Amino acid sequence: MWISLPCGTPDALSRTERQHWERELSRAEHQSRQARETGNDPHLAAALLTRGAALNRLGRSREALDALLESVAYLGHDPYTQACAWREAACAHLNLANDAEAQEYLALALRLARDASHLTLQLDLLDDLAALHAALGDVHAACDTLRASLHLRRQHAQPGLTRTLVRLTLTELDLPPPERPTEALTGRTRELAALAPHDPLGGESWAALAHAHLHLDDPQAALHAAAQAEPLLRASGQTRAALKVMADHARAHLRLGQPDQARHLLEAALRDPAAPTHPQEHAALHLAASELYEQLGEYARALRHHHQYHQLDRDERRAHQRERTRAAQARVALDVTRHETRLHRQRNDELEALVQARTQELRRSQRAVIDLLASAAEFRDAPLGPHTRWVGDATTAVALHLGCAPAHAEELGLAARLHDVGKIGIPDAILLKAGPLTPQERETIASHTRLGSQLLTQPGAADGGPLLRLAAQIALSHHECWDGSGYPQALRGTDIPLGGRIVRVVDTFDALVSARPYKPAWTDAEALSHLRQHAGTLFDPACVQALGDLHARGGLPARDGA
Repeated sequence: MWISLPCGTPDALSRTERQHWERELSRAEHQSRQARETGNDPHLAAALLTRGAALNRLGRSREALDALLESVAYLGHDPYTQACAWREAACAHLNLANDAEAQEYLALALRLARDASHLTLQLDLLDDLAALHAALGDVHAACDTLRASLHLRRQHAQPGLTRTLVRLTLTELDLPPPERPTEALTGRTRELAALAPHDPLGGESWAALAHAHLHLDDPQAALHAAAQAEPLLRASGQTRAALKVMADHARAHLRLGQPDQARHLLEAALRDPAAPTHPQEHAALHLAASELYEQLGEYARALRHHHQYHQLDRDERRAHQRERTRAAQARVALDVTRHETRLHRQRNDELEALVQARTQELRRSQRAVIDLLASAAEFRDAPLGPHTRWVGDATTAVALHLGCAPAHAEELGLAARLHDVGKIGIPDAILLKAGPLTPQERETIASHTRLGSQLLTQPGAADGGPLLRLAAQIALSHHECWDGSGYPQALRGTDIPLGGRIVRVVDTFDALVSARPYKPAWTDAEALSHLRQHAGTLFDPACVQALGDLHARGGLPARDGA
Protein backbone atom coordinates (compact mmCIF):
# COMPACT_ATOMS: atom_id res chain seq x y z
CA MET A 1 0.00 0.00 0.00
CA TRP A 2 1.34 3.42 -0.88
CA ILE A 3 1.29 6.05 1.87
CA SER A 4 1.16 9.84 1.59
CA LEU A 5 0.42 10.66 5.22
CA PRO A 6 3.08 12.55 7.21
CA CYS A 7 4.29 9.22 8.57
CA GLY A 8 7.83 8.43 9.45
CA THR A 9 9.62 5.23 10.35
CA PRO A 10 12.91 5.06 12.24
CA ASP A 11 14.80 3.35 9.41
CA ALA A 12 13.81 6.16 7.02
CA LEU A 13 15.33 8.89 9.21
CA SER A 14 18.86 10.15 8.82
CA ARG A 15 20.90 10.66 11.97
CA THR A 16 20.37 14.41 11.72
CA GLU A 17 16.59 14.00 11.29
CA ARG A 18 16.38 11.63 14.26
CA GLN A 19 18.30 14.06 16.45
CA HIS A 20 15.99 16.88 15.34
CA TRP A 21 12.85 14.95 16.28
CA GLU A 22 14.34 13.82 19.58
CA ARG A 23 15.01 17.47 20.44
CA GLU A 24 11.46 18.39 19.38
CA LEU A 25 10.09 15.64 21.60
CA SER A 26 12.13 16.76 24.62
CA ARG A 27 11.07 20.40 24.15
CA ALA A 28 7.39 19.46 23.69
CA GLU A 29 7.37 17.32 26.84
CA HIS A 30 8.86 20.20 28.86
CA GLN A 31 6.31 22.65 27.43
CA SER A 32 3.38 20.30 28.09
CA ARG A 33 4.41 19.89 31.75
CA GLN A 34 4.57 23.66 32.17
CA ALA A 35 1.20 24.13 30.47
CA ARG A 36 -0.47 21.53 32.71
CA GLU A 37 0.91 23.19 35.84
CA THR A 38 -0.34 26.62 34.78
CA GLY A 39 -3.61 25.41 33.25
CA ASN A 40 -2.76 27.03 29.88
CA ASP A 41 -4.88 24.95 27.49
CA PRO A 42 -3.77 26.59 24.17
CA HIS A 43 -0.08 26.06 25.02
CA LEU A 44 -0.85 22.49 26.12
CA ALA A 45 -2.61 21.78 22.81
CA ALA A 46 0.37 23.07 20.78
CA ALA A 47 2.87 21.10 22.87
CA LEU A 48 0.85 17.88 22.61
CA LEU A 49 0.53 18.27 18.84
CA THR A 50 4.31 18.71 18.48
CA ARG A 51 4.89 15.76 20.82
CA GLY A 52 2.57 13.55 18.76
CA ALA A 53 4.29 14.48 15.49
CA ALA A 54 7.73 13.74 16.98
CA LEU A 55 6.62 10.39 18.40
CA ASN A 56 5.12 9.42 15.02
CA ARG A 57 8.40 10.03 13.25
CA LEU A 58 10.38 8.18 15.90
CA GLY A 59 8.24 5.09 15.44
CA ARG A 60 6.32 5.38 18.74
CA SER A 61 2.89 5.71 17.21
CA ARG A 62 0.82 4.32 20.10
CA GLU A 63 2.20 7.06 22.37
CA ALA A 64 1.73 9.55 19.53
CA LEU A 65 -1.96 8.69 19.29
CA ASP A 66 -2.47 9.34 23.01
CA ALA A 67 -0.85 12.77 22.73
CA LEU A 68 -2.71 13.73 19.54
CA LEU A 69 -6.16 12.74 20.76
CA GLU A 70 -5.54 14.70 23.95
CA SER A 71 -4.34 17.73 21.95
CA VAL A 72 -7.62 17.84 19.99
CA ALA A 73 -9.53 18.32 23.25
CA TYR A 74 -7.59 21.52 23.99
CA LEU A 75 -7.43 23.01 20.48
CA GLY A 76 -9.48 26.08 19.68
CA HIS A 77 -11.74 26.56 16.68
CA ASP A 78 -9.05 26.98 14.00
CA PRO A 79 -10.14 24.38 11.40
CA TYR A 80 -6.73 24.23 9.69
CA THR A 81 -4.88 23.34 12.93
CA GLN A 82 -7.54 20.83 13.85
CA ALA A 83 -7.30 19.24 10.39
CA CYS A 84 -3.52 18.88 10.79
CA ALA A 85 -3.98 17.26 14.22
CA TRP A 86 -6.50 14.73 12.94
CA ARG A 87 -4.29 13.96 9.94
CA GLU A 88 -1.36 13.30 12.25
CA ALA A 89 -3.59 11.06 14.38
CA ALA A 90 -4.61 9.18 11.23
CA CYS A 91 -0.92 8.63 10.52
CA ALA A 92 -0.49 7.09 13.99
CA HIS A 93 -3.41 4.74 13.34
CA LEU A 94 -1.96 3.78 9.97
CA ASN A 95 1.41 2.98 11.55
CA LEU A 96 -0.50 0.81 14.05
CA ALA A 97 -2.32 -0.96 11.18
CA ASN A 98 -5.71 0.48 12.24
CA ASP A 99 -6.81 1.33 8.70
CA ALA A 100 -10.51 1.88 9.42
CA GLU A 101 -9.79 4.33 12.25
CA ALA A 102 -7.27 6.16 10.04
CA GLN A 103 -9.95 6.55 7.35
CA GLU A 104 -12.42 7.94 9.88
CA TYR A 105 -9.91 10.55 11.08
CA LEU A 106 -8.95 11.52 7.53
CA ALA A 107 -12.58 12.12 6.57
CA LEU A 108 -12.88 14.49 9.54
CA ALA A 109 -9.62 16.22 8.61
CA LEU A 110 -10.85 16.71 5.03
CA ARG A 111 -14.06 18.39 6.22
CA LEU A 112 -12.02 20.74 8.42
CA ALA A 113 -9.57 21.52 5.57
CA ARG A 114 -12.52 22.46 3.35
CA ASP A 115 -13.87 24.70 6.12
CA ALA A 116 -10.44 26.37 6.19
CA SER A 117 -10.44 26.71 2.34
CA HIS A 118 -6.91 25.25 2.26
CA LEU A 119 -6.58 23.65 -1.19
CA THR A 120 -3.14 22.08 -0.72
CA LEU A 121 -4.17 20.27 2.45
CA GLN A 122 -7.44 19.18 0.85
CA LEU A 123 -5.57 17.60 -2.06
CA ASP A 124 -3.11 15.83 0.20
CA LEU A 125 -5.98 14.48 2.27
CA LEU A 126 -7.73 13.23 -0.89
CA ASP A 127 -4.60 11.22 -1.67
CA ASP A 128 -4.51 9.96 1.91
CA LEU A 129 -8.15 8.86 1.77
CA ALA A 130 -7.55 7.10 -1.51
CA ALA A 131 -4.72 5.15 0.13
CA LEU A 132 -7.03 4.05 2.91
CA HIS A 133 -9.80 3.11 0.45
CA ALA A 134 -7.27 0.89 -1.29
CA ALA A 135 -6.09 -0.65 1.99
CA LEU A 136 -9.69 -1.49 2.91
CA GLY A 137 -10.26 -3.15 -0.46
CA ASP A 138 -12.46 -0.45 -2.04
CA VAL A 139 -10.35 -0.02 -5.17
CA HIS A 140 -13.07 1.77 -7.12
CA ALA A 141 -13.43 4.46 -4.44
CA ALA A 142 -9.64 4.82 -4.34
CA CYS A 143 -9.48 5.32 -8.12
CA ASP A 144 -12.31 7.87 -8.11
CA THR A 145 -10.67 9.86 -5.31
CA LEU A 146 -7.27 9.87 -7.00
CA ARG A 147 -8.73 10.91 -10.35
CA ALA A 148 -10.40 13.87 -8.63
CA SER A 149 -7.12 14.77 -6.94
CA LEU A 150 -5.16 14.48 -10.18
CA HIS A 151 -7.67 16.69 -12.01
CA LEU A 152 -7.51 19.40 -9.31
CA ARG A 153 -3.72 19.33 -9.16
CA ARG A 154 -3.51 19.85 -12.92
CA GLN A 155 -6.24 22.48 -12.90
CA HIS A 156 -4.65 24.55 -10.11
CA ALA A 157 -0.99 23.74 -10.90
CA GLN A 158 -0.56 22.27 -7.43
CA PRO A 159 2.59 20.33 -6.39
CA GLY A 160 2.43 16.57 -5.90
CA LEU A 161 1.19 15.80 -9.43
CA THR A 162 3.70 13.00 -10.07
CA ARG A 163 3.09 11.31 -6.72
CA THR A 164 -0.67 11.26 -7.36
CA LEU A 165 -0.05 9.95 -10.89
CA VAL A 166 2.09 7.12 -9.45
CA ARG A 167 -0.60 6.15 -6.97
CA LEU A 168 -3.45 6.28 -9.48
CA THR A 169 -1.45 4.03 -11.82
CA LEU A 170 -0.79 1.47 -9.06
CA THR A 171 -4.39 1.55 -7.86
CA GLU A 172 -5.90 1.07 -11.32
CA LEU A 173 -3.66 -1.98 -11.69
CA ASP A 174 -5.51 -3.49 -8.71
CA LEU A 175 -8.86 -3.36 -10.55
CA PRO A 176 -10.17 -6.66 -11.93
CA PRO A 177 -8.84 -7.14 -15.50
CA PRO A 178 -12.23 -6.55 -17.21
CA GLU A 179 -12.53 -3.16 -15.45
CA ARG A 180 -8.89 -2.12 -15.84
CA PRO A 181 -8.60 0.96 -18.13
CA THR A 182 -5.78 -0.42 -20.30
CA GLU A 183 -5.67 2.54 -22.67
CA ALA A 184 -5.52 5.07 -19.83
CA LEU A 185 -2.89 2.98 -18.04
CA THR A 186 -0.75 2.86 -21.16
CA GLY A 187 -0.93 6.65 -21.43
CA ARG A 188 -0.05 7.15 -17.76
CA THR A 189 2.84 4.70 -18.07
CA ARG A 190 4.25 6.74 -20.96
CA GLU A 191 3.84 9.93 -18.91
CA LEU A 192 5.63 8.34 -15.94
CA ALA A 193 8.44 7.05 -18.17
CA ALA A 194 9.02 10.61 -19.38
CA LEU A 195 8.95 12.03 -15.83
CA ALA A 196 10.91 9.37 -13.94
CA PRO A 197 14.48 10.33 -15.00
CA HIS A 198 13.93 13.93 -13.86
CA ASP A 199 11.45 13.44 -11.02
CA PRO A 200 12.39 14.01 -7.36
CA LEU A 201 10.36 10.92 -6.41
CA GLY A 202 12.96 8.91 -8.29
CA GLY A 203 12.64 5.36 -7.00
CA GLU A 204 8.88 5.55 -6.42
CA SER A 205 8.23 6.49 -10.06
CA TRP A 206 10.52 3.75 -11.38
CA ALA A 207 8.92 1.18 -9.03
CA ALA A 208 5.45 2.13 -10.28
CA LEU A 209 6.68 1.80 -13.85
CA ALA A 210 8.07 -1.67 -13.15
CA HIS A 211 4.75 -2.82 -11.72
CA ALA A 212 2.77 -1.26 -14.58
CA HIS A 213 4.97 -2.76 -17.31
CA LEU A 214 4.56 -6.23 -15.79
CA HIS A 215 0.77 -5.89 -15.93
CA LEU A 216 0.96 -4.49 -19.48
CA ASP A 217 3.01 -7.56 -20.46
CA ASP A 218 6.27 -5.71 -21.19
CA PRO A 219 8.79 -7.58 -18.99
CA GLN A 220 11.83 -5.98 -20.68
CA ALA A 221 10.63 -2.48 -19.75
CA ALA A 222 9.71 -3.76 -16.28
CA LEU A 223 13.22 -5.17 -15.84
CA HIS A 224 14.80 -1.82 -16.75
CA ALA A 225 12.49 0.15 -14.43
CA ALA A 226 13.03 -2.21 -11.49
CA ALA A 227 16.81 -2.04 -11.92
CA GLN A 228 16.57 1.77 -11.75
CA ALA A 229 14.18 1.79 -8.78
CA GLU A 230 15.93 -0.46 -6.26
CA PRO A 231 19.18 1.51 -5.67
CA LEU A 232 17.27 4.82 -5.57
CA LEU A 233 14.83 3.49 -2.99
CA ARG A 234 17.59 2.08 -0.79
CA ALA A 235 19.58 5.30 -1.02
CA SER A 236 16.56 7.27 0.22
CA GLY A 237 15.95 4.85 3.12
CA GLN A 238 12.79 3.29 1.64
CA THR A 239 13.67 -0.29 2.55
CA ARG A 240 10.11 -1.64 2.33
CA ALA A 241 9.59 -0.25 -1.17
CA ALA A 242 12.98 -1.61 -2.25
CA LEU A 243 12.06 -5.12 -1.07
CA LYS A 244 8.72 -4.88 -2.84
CA VAL A 245 10.25 -3.87 -6.18
CA MET A 246 12.65 -6.83 -5.96
CA ALA A 247 9.67 -9.17 -6.30
CA ASP A 248 8.67 -7.40 -9.55
CA HIS A 249 12.32 -7.46 -10.67
CA ALA A 250 12.46 -11.23 -10.21
CA ARG A 251 9.15 -11.76 -12.04
CA ALA A 252 10.46 -9.72 -14.99
CA HIS A 253 13.53 -12.00 -15.23
CA LEU A 254 11.25 -15.04 -15.03
CA ARG A 255 9.01 -13.84 -17.86
CA LEU A 256 12.08 -13.19 -20.00
CA GLY A 257 13.20 -16.79 -19.53
CA GLN A 258 16.00 -15.93 -17.07
CA PRO A 259 15.21 -18.12 -14.04
CA ASP A 260 18.82 -18.10 -12.72
CA GLN A 261 18.83 -14.32 -12.42
CA ALA A 262 15.37 -14.43 -10.75
CA ARG A 263 16.60 -17.08 -8.29
CA HIS A 264 19.73 -15.08 -7.40
CA LEU A 265 17.70 -11.92 -6.86
CA LEU A 266 15.05 -13.57 -4.64
CA GLU A 267 17.58 -15.48 -2.55
CA ALA A 268 19.48 -12.23 -1.91
CA ALA A 269 16.26 -10.42 -1.00
CA LEU A 270 15.13 -13.15 1.40
CA ARG A 271 18.56 -13.04 3.10
CA ASP A 272 18.26 -9.27 3.59
CA PRO A 273 18.21 -8.66 7.39
CA ALA A 274 15.47 -6.05 6.88
CA ALA A 275 13.06 -8.50 5.21
CA PRO A 276 11.67 -10.15 8.40
CA THR A 277 10.92 -6.71 9.88
CA HIS A 278 8.50 -5.96 7.01
CA PRO A 279 6.01 -8.88 6.95
CA GLN A 280 3.96 -7.70 3.97
CA GLU A 281 6.98 -7.32 1.67
CA HIS A 282 8.57 -10.48 3.12
CA ALA A 283 5.41 -12.40 2.21
CA ALA A 284 5.46 -10.97 -1.34
CA LEU A 285 9.03 -12.21 -1.80
CA HIS A 286 8.06 -15.73 -0.66
CA LEU A 287 5.12 -15.70 -3.10
CA ALA A 288 7.43 -14.72 -5.97
CA ALA A 289 9.86 -17.47 -4.94
CA SER A 290 7.01 -19.99 -4.92
CA GLU A 291 6.11 -18.99 -8.50
CA LEU A 292 9.76 -19.32 -9.54
CA TYR A 293 10.30 -22.81 -8.13
CA GLU A 294 6.95 -24.01 -9.44
CA GLN A 295 7.98 -22.95 -12.94
CA LEU A 296 11.32 -24.71 -12.47
CA GLY A 297 9.54 -27.90 -11.39
CA GLU A 298 11.03 -27.79 -7.86
CA TYR A 299 7.65 -28.34 -6.24
CA ALA A 300 8.85 -29.08 -2.71
CA ARG A 301 10.69 -25.75 -2.54
CA ALA A 302 7.73 -23.98 -4.14
CA LEU A 303 5.42 -25.45 -1.49
CA ARG A 304 7.74 -24.37 1.36
CA HIS A 305 7.77 -20.78 0.12
CA HIS A 306 4.00 -20.87 -0.35
CA HIS A 307 3.57 -22.01 3.27
CA GLN A 308 5.83 -19.17 4.42
CA TYR A 309 3.75 -16.70 2.42
CA HIS A 310 0.49 -17.83 4.05
CA GLN A 311 2.00 -17.90 7.56
CA LEU A 312 3.27 -14.30 7.23
CA ASP A 313 -0.06 -13.16 5.79
CA ARG A 314 -1.97 -14.84 8.64
CA ASP A 315 0.32 -13.35 11.30
CA GLU A 316 -0.09 -9.88 9.83
CA ARG A 317 -3.89 -10.12 9.85
CA ARG A 318 -3.88 -11.20 13.49
CA ALA A 319 -1.57 -8.33 14.40
CA HIS A 320 -3.91 -5.87 12.67
CA GLN A 321 -6.86 -7.14 14.68
CA ARG A 322 -4.94 -6.89 17.98
CA GLU A 323 -3.79 -3.34 17.24
CA ARG A 324 -7.32 -2.26 16.31
CA THR A 325 -8.64 -3.44 19.68
CA ARG A 326 -5.75 -1.89 21.62
CA ALA A 327 -6.23 1.47 19.92
CA ALA A 328 -9.93 1.49 20.82
CA GLN A 329 -9.04 0.64 24.42
CA ALA A 330 -6.59 3.52 24.46
CA ARG A 331 -9.38 5.93 23.49
CA VAL A 332 -11.41 4.96 26.55
CA ALA A 333 -8.53 5.26 29.01
CA LEU A 334 -7.33 8.52 27.46
CA ASP A 335 -10.50 10.50 28.05
CA VAL A 336 -10.70 9.38 31.68
CA THR A 337 -7.03 10.24 32.28
CA ARG A 338 -7.41 13.69 30.73
CA HIS A 339 -10.29 14.64 32.99
CA GLU A 340 -8.66 13.15 36.08
CA THR A 341 -5.71 15.48 35.42
CA ARG A 342 -8.02 18.49 35.42
CA LEU A 343 -9.67 17.34 38.63
CA HIS A 344 -6.30 16.99 40.39
CA ARG A 345 -5.62 20.67 39.77
CA GLN A 346 -8.63 21.40 41.98
CA ARG A 347 -7.90 18.81 44.71
CA ASN A 348 -7.26 21.44 47.38
CA ASP A 349 -10.24 23.56 46.45
CA GLU A 350 -12.93 22.89 49.07
CA LEU A 351 -15.75 24.73 47.34
CA GLU A 352 -18.53 22.19 46.90
CA ALA A 353 -19.99 23.96 43.89
CA LEU A 354 -16.71 23.69 41.98
CA VAL A 355 -16.33 20.01 42.87
CA GLN A 356 -19.86 19.35 41.60
CA ALA A 357 -19.15 21.23 38.38
CA ARG A 358 -16.03 19.15 37.74
CA THR A 359 -17.94 15.96 38.50
CA GLN A 360 -20.54 16.94 35.92
CA GLU A 361 -17.73 17.58 33.43
CA LEU A 362 -16.42 14.05 34.02
CA ARG A 363 -19.90 12.65 33.43
CA ARG A 364 -20.10 14.60 30.17
CA SER A 365 -16.71 13.19 29.18
CA GLN A 366 -17.99 9.66 29.82
CA ARG A 367 -20.91 10.40 27.52
CA ALA A 368 -18.42 11.68 24.94
CA VAL A 369 -16.53 8.37 25.22
CA ILE A 370 -19.81 6.51 24.62
CA ASP A 371 -20.47 8.59 21.49
CA LEU A 372 -16.89 8.16 20.27
CA LEU A 373 -16.86 4.39 20.66
CA ALA A 374 -20.36 4.03 19.25
CA SER A 375 -19.23 6.07 16.23
CA ALA A 376 -16.18 3.84 15.81
CA ALA A 377 -18.41 0.74 15.70
CA GLU A 378 -20.94 2.47 13.41
CA PHE A 379 -18.17 3.50 10.99
CA ARG A 380 -17.28 -0.14 10.30
CA ASP A 381 -20.86 -1.18 9.58
CA ALA A 382 -22.96 1.57 7.99
CA PRO A 383 -26.43 0.26 9.04
CA LEU A 384 -25.23 0.12 12.64
CA GLY A 385 -25.44 3.90 13.19
CA PRO A 386 -29.22 4.41 13.33
CA HIS A 387 -29.53 0.92 14.88
CA THR A 388 -27.41 1.68 17.97
CA ARG A 389 -29.02 5.06 18.50
CA TRP A 390 -32.54 3.56 18.31
CA VAL A 391 -31.60 0.70 20.64
CA GLY A 392 -30.34 3.25 23.16
CA ASP A 393 -33.47 5.42 22.98
CA ALA A 394 -35.81 2.41 23.10
CA THR A 395 -33.92 0.98 26.10
CA THR A 396 -34.58 4.23 28.00
CA ALA A 397 -38.29 4.08 27.12
CA VAL A 398 -38.66 0.43 28.19
CA ALA A 399 -36.72 1.02 31.43
CA LEU A 400 -39.03 3.93 32.33
CA HIS A 401 -42.10 1.79 31.57
CA LEU A 402 -40.72 -0.91 33.89
CA GLY A 403 -40.49 1.63 36.72
CA CYS A 404 -36.80 2.60 36.67
CA ALA A 405 -35.91 6.04 37.96
CA PRO A 406 -35.51 8.55 35.08
CA ALA A 407 -31.78 9.08 35.76
CA HIS A 408 -31.09 5.33 35.76
CA ALA A 409 -33.24 4.77 32.66
CA GLU A 410 -31.27 7.47 30.85
CA GLU A 411 -27.96 5.84 31.86
CA LEU A 412 -29.20 2.45 30.67
CA GLY A 413 -30.11 3.94 27.30
CA LEU A 414 -26.75 5.65 26.88
CA ALA A 415 -24.82 2.56 27.91
CA ALA A 416 -26.96 0.43 25.55
CA ARG A 417 -25.48 2.27 22.57
CA LEU A 418 -22.28 0.32 23.18
CA HIS A 419 -23.88 -3.13 23.21
CA ASP A 420 -22.08 -4.07 19.96
CA VAL A 421 -18.82 -2.14 20.53
CA GLY A 422 -16.93 -5.44 20.65
CA LYS A 423 -17.42 -5.72 16.88
CA ILE A 424 -14.50 -3.28 16.57
CA GLY A 425 -12.32 -6.34 17.18
CA ILE A 426 -14.03 -8.58 14.59
CA PRO A 427 -12.21 -8.85 11.21
CA ASP A 428 -13.93 -7.00 8.36
CA ALA A 429 -13.97 -10.16 6.24
CA ILE A 430 -16.38 -11.73 8.74
CA LEU A 431 -18.25 -8.67 10.04
CA LEU A 432 -19.12 -7.37 6.54
CA LYS A 433 -19.64 -10.77 4.89
CA ALA A 434 -22.79 -10.76 2.75
CA GLY A 435 -23.26 -14.53 2.55
CA PRO A 436 -23.92 -17.19 5.22
CA LEU A 437 -21.34 -17.59 7.99
CA THR A 438 -19.45 -20.79 8.74
CA PRO A 439 -19.67 -22.22 12.29
CA GLN A 440 -16.19 -20.86 13.02
CA GLU A 441 -17.19 -17.41 11.72
CA ARG A 442 -20.35 -17.46 13.87
CA GLU A 443 -18.18 -18.27 16.87
CA THR A 444 -15.93 -15.32 16.03
CA ILE A 445 -18.96 -13.00 15.77
CA ALA A 446 -20.24 -14.31 19.12
CA SER A 447 -16.94 -13.29 20.73
CA HIS A 448 -17.93 -9.62 20.35
CA THR A 449 -19.76 -9.80 23.71
CA ARG A 450 -16.60 -10.63 25.65
CA LEU A 451 -14.49 -8.27 23.48
CA GLY A 452 -16.87 -5.40 24.24
CA SER A 453 -16.79 -6.09 27.97
CA GLN A 454 -12.99 -6.33 27.97
CA LEU A 455 -12.69 -3.10 26.01
CA LEU A 456 -14.80 -1.21 28.56
CA THR A 457 -13.12 -2.67 31.65
CA GLN A 458 -9.49 -1.96 30.79
CA PRO A 459 -7.36 -0.21 33.46
CA GLY A 460 -8.40 3.44 33.37
CA ALA A 461 -11.73 2.74 31.64
CA ALA A 462 -13.05 0.81 34.64
CA ASP A 463 -12.27 3.83 36.82
CA GLY A 464 -14.31 6.07 34.57
CA GLY A 465 -17.49 5.70 36.62
CA PRO A 466 -20.69 3.65 36.70
CA LEU A 467 -21.70 4.56 33.14
CA LEU A 468 -18.81 2.65 31.53
CA ARG A 469 -19.21 -0.24 33.97
CA LEU A 470 -22.90 -0.41 33.04
CA ALA A 471 -21.99 -0.36 29.33
CA ALA A 472 -19.54 -3.26 29.90
CA GLN A 473 -22.28 -5.23 31.68
CA ILE A 474 -24.72 -4.73 28.80
CA ALA A 475 -22.09 -5.54 26.15
CA LEU A 476 -21.41 -8.87 27.90
CA SER A 477 -25.01 -9.91 28.63
CA HIS A 478 -27.18 -8.72 25.73
CA HIS A 479 -27.16 -12.16 24.04
CA GLU A 480 -28.14 -14.09 27.19
CA CYS A 481 -31.58 -15.79 27.06
CA TRP A 482 -34.28 -15.98 29.73
CA ASP A 483 -34.15 -19.81 29.68
CA GLY A 484 -30.34 -20.01 29.94
CA SER A 485 -29.68 -20.93 26.30
CA GLY A 486 -27.79 -17.74 25.45
CA TYR A 487 -24.12 -16.78 25.51
CA PRO A 488 -21.44 -16.15 26.69
CA GLN A 489 -22.28 -17.22 30.30
CA ALA A 490 -25.62 -19.08 29.85
CA LEU A 491 -27.25 -16.88 32.52
CA ARG A 492 -30.92 -17.50 33.31
CA GLY A 493 -33.90 -15.33 34.32
CA THR A 494 -33.19 -12.43 36.65
CA ASP A 495 -29.54 -13.49 36.91
CA ILE A 496 -29.24 -11.61 33.64
CA PRO A 497 -28.72 -7.88 34.37
CA LEU A 498 -31.77 -5.74 33.59
CA GLY A 499 -29.90 -3.75 30.94
CA GLY A 500 -28.95 -6.94 29.10
CA ARG A 501 -32.55 -8.24 29.23
CA ILE A 502 -33.96 -4.99 27.84
CA VAL A 503 -31.36 -4.70 25.07
CA ARG A 504 -31.95 -8.37 24.12
CA VAL A 505 -35.58 -7.45 23.33
CA VAL A 506 -35.19 -4.03 21.68
CA ASP A 507 -32.09 -5.14 19.72
CA THR A 508 -33.99 -8.15 18.31
CA PHE A 509 -37.05 -6.05 17.45
CA ASP A 510 -35.01 -3.47 15.54
CA ALA A 511 -33.01 -6.16 13.73
CA LEU A 512 -36.23 -7.91 12.62
CA VAL A 513 -37.92 -4.77 11.25
CA SER A 514 -34.72 -3.64 9.44
CA ALA A 515 -33.79 -4.79 5.95
CA ARG A 516 -30.45 -6.56 5.68
CA PRO A 517 -28.54 -8.05 2.70
CA TYR A 518 -29.61 -11.52 3.87
CA LYS A 519 -33.32 -10.78 4.64
CA PRO A 520 -36.18 -8.33 3.95
CA ALA A 521 -37.62 -6.15 6.72
CA TRP A 522 -40.41 -7.67 8.81
CA THR A 523 -43.50 -5.70 9.70
CA ASP A 524 -43.83 -4.40 13.26
CA ALA A 525 -46.69 -6.85 13.85
CA GLU A 526 -44.58 -9.81 12.71
CA ALA A 527 -41.67 -8.75 14.92
CA LEU A 528 -43.91 -8.28 17.98
CA SER A 529 -45.52 -11.67 17.35
CA HIS A 530 -42.07 -13.28 17.28
CA LEU A 531 -41.10 -11.63 20.58
CA ARG A 532 -44.32 -12.73 22.27
CA GLN A 533 -43.98 -16.27 20.93
CA HIS A 534 -40.54 -16.56 22.57
CA ALA A 535 -41.28 -14.61 25.77
CA GLY A 536 -40.26 -16.81 28.68
CA THR A 537 -37.70 -18.70 26.59
CA LEU A 538 -35.45 -16.30 24.68
CA PHE A 539 -36.79 -13.07 26.18
CA ASP A 540 -37.80 -11.61 29.55
CA PRO A 541 -41.65 -11.61 29.45
CA ALA A 542 -41.85 -8.28 31.32
CA CYS A 543 -39.55 -6.58 28.79
CA VAL A 544 -41.55 -8.00 25.87
CA GLN A 545 -44.80 -6.76 27.46
CA ALA A 546 -43.31 -3.29 28.04
CA LEU A 547 -42.15 -3.01 24.43
CA GLY A 548 -45.58 -4.11 23.18
CA ASP A 549 -47.37 -1.60 25.42
CA LEU A 550 -45.13 1.24 24.25
CA HIS A 551 -45.59 0.27 20.60
CA ALA A 552 -49.38 0.18 20.99
CA ARG A 553 -49.56 3.71 22.36
CA GLY A 554 -46.83 5.21 20.14
CA GLY A 555 -44.33 5.48 22.97
CA LEU A 556 -41.31 4.05 21.14
CA PRO A 557 -38.75 6.40 19.54
CA ALA A 558 -39.12 7.03 15.83
CA ARG A 559 -36.97 4.86 13.57
CA ASP A 560 -34.99 6.29 10.62
CA GLY A 561 -36.83 5.53 7.42
CA ALA A 562 -39.87 4.14 9.29
